[in-house]
Amino acid sequence: MIRLSEIDRIDGSSKVNDLRYAVGRIYSDNYSTTNRSRLVSVSECGNYCYTEEVASEYSKTAPIRYTGLSKQPSWLVWNGIFS
Repeated sequence: MIRLSEIDRIDGSSKVNDLRYAVGRIYSDNYSTTNRSRLVSVSECGNYCYTEEVASEYSKTAPIRYTGLSKQPSWLVWNGIFS
C-alpha cells in the first residue's frame, strides 16, 4: 500500500493537508464498535492518524474502547471522511 504522503508527493495533491484541516470531524469508521470516530490528530509525517470512538447518532451502542486513541493509516481515515 502506498502511503498518503507519497501519493501527495507523486501527484501534487494535498490529502494530508485535507486531513489536518478536518481534525475534529466525526466520520463513518468501520473499525469502530459504534461505526463512528472523531479525527483527533495527524502524525507529523502524515502517514498515520489518531482517532477516538464516539457514540453513534443512529444506535444505542456505546463506545467500548475507553483506552484512548487508535492509530490508523491516513489513507483509511481520508477515505472515511472524503469518500
